[in-house]
Amino acid sequence: MRLARPILLLLSGGPLTALAATLTTIFTVPGPTLPGSWFENLAVRPNGKILATRGDAPEIWQIDPASGSGSLLVNVTGAYNLTGIAEVRRPFWHRRDGGGKGGKGKDRRHPHETYIFGSSHIPAPFTVTPGSAKVWKLTFGHSGTPTVSLLAAMPSAGFINGVAAWDAGRVLLSDTELECVYLMDTDTGSYTTPLTGLAGINGIQTRFSATGAGHGGHQYVYRADHLLSELSRIPVDADAVATGPAEVLATGTAIDDFAIKVDGTGYGKAYIAAMYDNKVVEVDVAAAPSSGLGTSTLLANDLTGTGVGLVTVVAFGRRSTDSNVLYATAGQGGGNAAIVKIEP
Repeated sequence: MRLARPILLLLSGGPLTALAATLTTIFTVPGPTLPGSWFENLAVRPNGKILATRGDAPEIWQIDPASGSGSLLVNVTGAYNLTGIAEVRRPFWHRRDGGGKGGKGKDRRHPHETYIFGSSHIPAPFTVTPGSAKVWKLTFGHSGTPTVSLLAAMPSAGFINGVAAWDAGRVLLSDTELECVYLMDTDTGSYTTPLTGLAGINGIQTRFSATGAGHGGHQYVYRADHLLSELSRIPVDADAVATGPAEVLATGTAIDDFAIKVDGTGYGKAYIAAMYDNKVVEVDVAAAPSSGLGTSTLLANDLTGTGVGLVTVVAFGRRSTDSNVLYATAGQGGGNAAIVKIEP
């Protein structure tokens, strides 16, 4: 999500080579038309279902890409506009299985799914209410019922935007207004500020953000800069403190959030949600340390289908049938917020 004026979102380079991806709108929020509605961020669950935060309402929706069905999962009391979301850890609950006639069963461990998401109050375009930033926890218990709790109120923060997994008990949060990244404990809500001076910071990712596995020993923070229209990565230590200069991976494309698919050397691809350019751009990423820009290719154009609109984020599926499929948000194109499937 961005808070600068839309005209700055249209920064772009020359024409890009285009790939022949197939676009399918798999879900649109039902009900009366809300032209200003949009999904701000996505997290894909292990079961393949998509969690989508609303940028214009305190809502998280759940969509099944296999069937195209979706519904409101939770309405977050005490929040306004929701922002980034990421799966960050899997604590366990214990269940004693029935033991038949003897009455003694076995203790078994079953994983919880836990997600961290942000919120801020945006009463008008390009305006954030001071002191409104909050961080929340969404947990699916053994019954599958979702529970939302406040992890931390952050009155001294500006605008919590991106969220990314770090390690088993911590998460990264980007603050677009204060130009920094926080490292937060997902049990206590306490945090440090390991990265500062990041003008234009928007979405952030780590190598294993999509599966909640943290940095996995490949210690880079990938970040979007919507002011310079750049994607870069910063080498960091185990506490996310920078250990060297940032490597610019792509430039010249408007950027909000993004997905990465890189190996242990940093080699692979990035997929940029190009905001009001209403498109998704694929970028070749070299192994770290990178000394040059990767080739950018237009993967998908006009996701809203109306020639105007907003694309804020892309995320890979997690089922065996869609692990190479991207799901993108599409909104503010004259209709309601939608999820679009992008198949190469």
